[in-house]
Amino acid sequence: MTMNRKIIFSLLAASALTIALAGCAPESGKQAATSLSPQAASSQSPLPAESEASLTYYKANDEGTKIIPVSMKVKAKDRTAKTAMEEMIRTDRKSRYPLLPAGLSLKSIAIKEGTAYVDFSKELNNIKGSTGESLFIAMTVDTLTEFPNVHDVVIRVEGKSPKFQMDMTRPFK
Repeated sequence: MTMNRKIIFSLLAASALTIALAGCAPESGKQAATSLSPQAASSQSPLPAESEASLTYYKANDEGTKIIPVSMKVKAKDRTAKTAMEEMIRTDRKSRYPLLPAGLSLKSIAIKEGTAYVDFSKELNNIKGSTGESLFIAMTVDTLTEFPNVHDVVIRVEGKSPKFQMDMTRPFK
């Protein structure tokens, strides 16, 4: 009786493994694309996936209670911290209830030894309330730390620490 259970269990396990592996097989369309001859492959233009990249930035949710990631496709050469910050600002302007002050712009961004130094225009000092400040900091830090070479973020307004309710003299992680 025990031997029969072992055999049945082994057969069930083998069947489950076969089904699982069958689900991992490449789709027939993908298979056909990879089986092109070298001459045919070289005569085709580059695939969009080779010239595009995914860019992730963060924005406040509609309720203004937390931040959420937004991913978009950009040209690979445009997948930069500057582009991500500009998209973050642009998207906020288009939202129903913008968090960021009107006229806010990115003045500069530099990444040195794992720290992103991001400088905004003076309008940033007009952000409303500690919740707005906290959301802005989270949006900025999470957007920039999406890049593997950024570990810390220093936020500046016209080269100086912002006039926020919290300590802005230290880098954020």
